[in-house]
Amino acid sequence: MTHSIVLVCPWYGPDSAGGAEAQARQLARSVRAIGGQLQVWTSTGRDAFHPTATRHYPEGQGEWEGVPIRRFVPVPAGRLGPPPDRLADPALRTLPAFPHDELRLLGSLLGSDDLCATIVAERERHSFVFLPYAFATSFWGALLAGPRAWLIPCLHDEPYARYSTYRHLFRSVRGALANSQPEQDLIVSLYGLAPAQVPVVGEGIDLTPRGDGERFRRRHGLEGDLLLYLGRRDASKNIAMLLSYLREYWARRGRAPTLLLAGPGQLELPAGLAPIVRDLGFLSPDEKHDAYAAADIFCQPSLLESFSIVLMEAWLQGRPALVNGDCAVTSYHCRVSGGGLAPRGFAEFAASLDLLLAKPQLRERLGERGRRYVLTSCDWDRVARRFLAVLESTREAAVLVAEG
Repeated sequence: MTHSIVLVCPWYGPDSAGGAEAQARQLARSVRAIGGQLQVWTSTGRDAFHPTATRHYPEGQGEWEGVPIRRFVPVPAGRLGPPPDRLADPALRTLPAFPHDELRLLGSLLGSDDLCATIVAERERHSFVFLPYAFATSFWGALLAGPRAWLIPCLHDEPYARYSTYRHLFRSVRGALANSQPEQDLIVSLYGLAPAQVPVVGEGIDLTPRGDGERFRRRHGLEGDLLLYLGRRDASKNIAMLLSYLREYWARRGRAPTLLLAGPGQLELPAGLAPIVRDLGFLSPDEKHDAYAAADIFCQPSLLESFSIVLMEAWLQGRPALVNGDCAVTSYHCRVSGGGLAPRGFAEFAASLDLLLAKPQLRERLGERGRRYVLTSCDWDRVARRFLAVLESTREAAVLVAEG
């Protein structure tokens, strides 16, 4: 690798929570580990869960876990349009007239004028990779980086993915690196790109943890059949649907497994669910893997996924999965791995739960299939090598074109 890669993301650091943030950290470490010249440009903010902590990290250049980091102070939210001192830049002269509400969304998300100015000053020296797609750091930064810009979009099938701003973004960059085959399909469908412009690079997880399920059950006094949901506890993850399904299952069957809920975010549980739901709050990394191992079934009800780290972590511990059949990404993973079931609606959910609870040997087979899938497809070393191969091949092609 003979050129430098700049990974641009809104937040980055040991205290920065979120799926895209975890992906950025792992990718940066893995690329550096195999000799890639990669640095991170990010803000001084903490993460999306702490929007007022805009100077959580020190401004300027530094390093963490062997990765060079350059931090910029974010601008206050609310501005409509590009950074004022960039309006004359050739990359922004031909912008379409975007709707006001679309610009308002961009203005509400984290951006940085100093970051944009530095991209312009150094855009001939680097390849730029922006993630996730929706933020002002990605939108204005990628447009200013021009043909040297790539996206790792972490795209979900959400309403604003159809905005003209983001269509313009995806059609302006060199390409988008997809985390999964369904994400590639969605990008191609929404923005009219050729599949070759959206290579599936994938995502990885740490493959070393081995949880101790019995230890976790003893520590928390848990017995009987256990379901586990682990992740953000908010509306975007469809927790309300899972709770309503479990309540209906309990009412119809007269019994129900215990649902364990773990992860960041506030959660208000209906009092009537107390006998069958345990809120464990935020778990340490070791406890998290113990919780996966303790569960009989891992539940992932979310619709909005581009990869689903928690699904892969549960499979690594040999747990079978119940996912939302209306989520293209998690359904795809279950189908190709054979590691879980993807019911649609309550009736299929109840039937799937009946089946898995009644057949422990089936749970074991599904969990082992999921584990094999993760071990072969989620190795960060392989992901990093695919990432570098894509960027290097396009750089070499660009050189050949420039040389005539």
